[in-house]
Amino acid sequence: MARPRTPAVVWIRRASQTGFFLLFLYLFLQTVYKPVNQTGKGVKLFFQLDPLTALSSGVSARSLASGLLLGGITLLVTVLMGRWFCGWVCPFGALHNAITAWRSGRVKEKIASGGYSRWQTSKYYLLALMLAGCLFGLNLFGLLDPFSFFYRSLATVVFPAFNDLVTAAFTWVYQADPGVGRLKAAAVTEPVYEVLRRNVLSASQQRFLGTLLIALLFAAVVLLNLYRARFWCRYVCPLGALLGVAGKNPALRLKRNDQACNDCGLCVADCQGGANPAGAGSWKPSECFYCWNCRAACPRQALSFGFGAGREAELVAVQGAKEKAR
Repeated sequence: MARPRTPAVVWIRRASQTGFFLLFLYLFLQTVYKPVNQTGKGVKLFFQLDPLTALSSGVSARSLASGLLLGGITLLVTVLMGRWFCGWVCPFGALHNAITAWRSGRVKEKIASGGYSRWQTSKYYLLALMLAGCLFGLNLFGLLDPFSFFYRSLATVVFPAFNDLVTAAFTWVYQADPGVGRLKAAAVTEPVYEVLRRNVLSASQQRFLGTLLIALLFAAVVLLNLYRARFWCRYVCPLGALLGVAGKNPALRLKRNDQACNDCGLCVADCQGGANPAGAGSWKPSECFYCWNCRAACPRQALSFGFGAGREAELVAVQGAKEKAR
């Protein structure tokens, strides 16, 4: 059976992820010192939207900054709508999503590895451990908070490498000045380099002793997506754990048409969070990113999202009632 047409909501989700990812990069560039436009406000918007930042600062400092109240809105919407933030907003999650798309392997292998694993509880233990540290004034969230980790990796590894490579390339063209006759490459590259120098490249590049370690960690985190879809989000991310706790019983739920479903398991192959969309009563909303990939992969259109208990919850309730009646 041919793969069904990708629903419009999936394209909207992809556009949302791309938009927030580009916004994060744009705001990151505002923190870079340039000759003309000095350091700007930077990426604090994403840290303000991060409820983990507000929670960690509130527990460790016994106070809550007014600028972090936006994190409360993120948490409140998560209670109602589930972990939408991970699938639609988080720029680090968008990067993992893009790398995951490059995974190879047969469909049967992806079905076998795409379901829920008990190891996904590891992120909840990490969250509890870090919260315990905050109680004693030790704030460890900066190490694994997705925005902190992503920003630190960009600032110490990715951007310096990009800055050096671009500068070296344009410098070589300027010095060698290759061309044909009067047509010289430098005549084209120099205006481009000037635009990059004013708006993108750094005027002075800082160096850090821990760059190699950060580079190895960042590379490992990114490449692990080829082993398991969104590895960081499933097993490590403390923000994902916090949103998973808040969105454990959301109003927006997965619904399954039992008459249409033939239990082919294709929905599991493309599940980003290992949320077990196949099977009545097995869906785990605390692990679901609401990416709609399960709906897009279903050849019988047996899955959908909607408000209310949903078929999977109804079957669990019926089963519980039968057990009580025995």
